[in-house]
Amino acid sequence: MATTAPAARTNSNVAVVTPADPPSGRLAVLTAAALAVGAIPIPFVPDRLAARVRGAIVHDITSRHGLSLTSDARKILAEPDPRSGGRALARKAAEAISMRLLRRAFAPAGILATAAGGLEVYALGHLLERYFTRTRRTGAVRIHIDEARKIRDIIDRSLMRALSPSLQPASLNMSDPIEDLRDEVTRWIDTALLTGATLPSYIERRLEAAFDEIASSAT
Repeated sequence: MATTAPAARTNSNVAVVTPADPPSGRLAVLTAAALAVGAIPIPFVPDRLAARVRGAIVHDITSRHGLSLTSDARKILAEPDPRSGGRALARKAAEAISMRLLRRAFAPAGILATAAGGLEVYALGHLLERYFTRTRRTGAVRIHIDEARKIRDIIDRSLMRALSPSLQPASLNMSDPIEDLRDEVTRWIDTALLTGATLPSYIERRLEAAFDEIASSAT
């Protein structure tokens, strides 16, 4: 399905771009792709594919807001670990092989590591959208490396802050039925199912609360 291009309107001689609505489910699909590539047991390949997925997400969001990225800015945002660029090739190979062996020996740890990678990808897309709609102050159309570093720092710090027990996200209002006629077993099953279904919303609210807190102190 084709997406609606950003529409430009003029207000006081300043061009203002109305971002196109995000395509439904695209970020979720790309996050699932990142989870899939994270499970590939070949050194370097997961990181390179993850960078491609992250780069596609960054390009999609910036273009919908009528913005563009320099190649260096895209690299800053797309790199799974921006600190890894200066590592020696042999050290990276040793780390990659060690991680694969550990994941085989401890399967649950490997699953958690893959899930964490997927969460990072989702947070990148969700919080980058929030940055453009709520935080960005400059009217520049092109995003350069300095702004990309700032964005990346806020998002990475927000992801860590979202894991803090002291963070208080916005609460989700759940309406109670006028009369609950369910038996006890059905009530517990419904509660478990609905709690699991609201987990993505809970994660989003924690990310947003952490992002707003970090962004307000960074600006």
